[in-house]
Amino acid sequence: MGFDLLNLGAQSVMAAQRQLNTTGHNISNVNTEGYSRQTVEQSASAPYYWGGNQWGTGVHATAVRRNFDQFAVDQLHLATSNLGNAQARDDRLNLIDGIMSGAANKVPEQMNEFYGAVRTLSDNPSDMGARTVVLEKARMVSSSLNQVNDTLFSRQRDTNDEIDTTLSRINDIGTELAEIHQSMTNDPKNNDLYDRHQKLINELSEYTQVTVSPRNSGNFNIMIGSGHNLVSGVHSSELTTVPGDPDQHQRRLALVAGDSIKTIDKADIRGKLGALFEFRDEILPKTRDELGRVATAFALKVNELQEQGFDLYGNPGTAMFRDMNSAENASLRTVKNPSSSAEVKVFIDDIDQARAGDYHLKFDGTAYSITNPDDQSQSVTPTGVPPSFEIDGLKIQIDTPLASGDTVILRPFRSGAGQIEMTMDDPGQIAAQSFLSSHSQISGEGDLSINSIGAQKQFQVVVSGDASQFTVLDKNGTVLQPAASYPPASPITVNGTEFELTAGAMPNDIFDVNLEPSVGDNGNLLKFQDLQSEKLMDNGRSSIIDVFEGLNTHIGMLKASAGNQRGVAEIEKDAAMSKVAEVSGVNLDEEAANMMKFQQAYMASSRIMTAANDAFQSLLSATR
Repeated sequence: MGFDLLNLGAQSVMAAQRQLNTTGHNISNVNTEGYSRQTVEQSASAPYYWGGNQWGTGVHATAVRRNFDQFAVDQLHLATSNLGNAQARDDRLNLIDGIMSGAANKVPEQMNEFYGAVRTLSDNPSDMGARTVVLEKARMVSSSLNQVNDTLFSRQRDTNDEIDTTLSRINDIGTELAEIHQSMTNDPKNNDLYDRHQKLINELSEYTQVTVSPRNSGNFNIMIGSGHNLVSGVHSSELTTVPGDPDQHQRRLALVAGDSIKTIDKADIRGKLGALFEFRDEILPKTRDELGRVATAFALKVNELQEQGFDLYGNPGTAMFRDMNSAENASLRTVKNPSSSAEVKVFIDDIDQARAGDYHLKFDGTAYSITNPDDQSQSVTPTGVPPSFEIDGLKIQIDTPLASGDTVILRPFRSGAGQIEMTMDDPGQIAAQSFLSSHSQISGEGDLSINSIGAQKQFQVVVSGDASQFTVLDKNGTVLQPAASYPPASPITVNGTEFELTAGAMPNDIFDVNLEPSVGDNGNLLKFQDLQSEKLMDNGRSSIIDVFEGLNTHIGMLKASAGNQRGVAEIEKDAAMSKVAEVSGVNLDEEAANMMKFQQAYMASSRIMTAANDAFQSLLSATR
């Protein structure tokens, strides 16, 4: 009996000691990040039978269990991924909002200052000081647009760098997880390995959506996004970026597994990485497109008005800004694969109809098709020499045809804010005088521009009642140009004066032209002032400044929405962490109670051993 009792007491002491050790281990790691509370599992030792009865043999510790709830952990992964996405999106929208509220906000202010300077000049069109102020205000608008474009382009480079840094960390985590899986195979009951594993998964969840699946071998498959294997057991893959097609600079996400490379849809990723791709590929481009549309419209319209008047020297007005429709600028609006020999140009024909965003021009070997920014596709047939077609106020000119299977991206306004540039430096060249007199009766969209001035200084261009023909008359009503088809296919010359007449005039429109110099004439400056509020964009719904303010409002709404989503995501993650902590976290009050309980068990078990020893000593004494 003494021996059996001694053995039973020893087992009981050992069990209590292991409980005490584990409780102490829990208390020691209360502040250890990623630590999961451990619990000793114990069970009654196998009984023995004697005399037809079952006799207990004590207790023994069977295992040290790591406390966790897989469902709660999965919810934490999802909440962590959502918060990583919301935080990254909110941070970057705050960045854009800061740019728009700072440097970019100068643009409408400086445009209004430009119109104010024009208004001042209209009071005295020959004042060189006032003319100098107009040029300086125009230069400030151009410079601010250039600066904002450069800042946004710099943010794009920074985002690419951050994507690379994030991918590098994800790959490091994948490698570490594969190594831990190997250790798990060799030591499947090591709780610390599982804690390290869980800590890495939690970090990975910040960057992307994560799914963890157990394997029969005792380790795991780690999948990101919608089922892409980052880690398969003891083998890890690698995330990287590969050149886009046709835009090589817009690198795409890909997974490298062995010798194979599989591209991944960025929409699958979520987490911080998903937000970075969204910012780079959607938010930044839209911002640059809208700023480019503002810059392009301002430059085109100012240059157009310059061409409708005379400068201080009596010469036809010249461009104030670099030609936004130059062959160079038109070529810069296209992106193609470096292997493609296609040469395409994009000209802005009608800023009122023109839209921001990417168009995709494709050739299947037989026919061309184009997909607009709303992802709507249509067939097109280029005509003329060189072949061209029109869509949404754009003229697409194909100088060198696309090969079968080629795709060319058309970005009408992406670089517009970087392309605007002042070319005028002589204040006297501001075209204050209009060559269209107050006797003009123009209700349509047609324009008349003077190419060169000859002997004919005054005349009228009269559009017929059905707008199919036009006639040129002198100031006395004498016919200078008989009725001809409208709009004319080439410039018209009357007595040495050459002019161009564009389509869009309404029936019975009259263009009354007076090319006699008039120093005090401010007719063209009044048209400049009208630009401030004229609804010449978005199919007659927006002024140039309206477009900028619309962009600012759009960014503000995105920022507000992102802030709300971040707040919700933080609450959801806090709730998920609380659920995990309920199961896995160390509660000091609970551990202190356990410590007292197991101390008492240890002391009681010691008394069993003492009793066994006393009984054994009594037995020895009786046999002497």
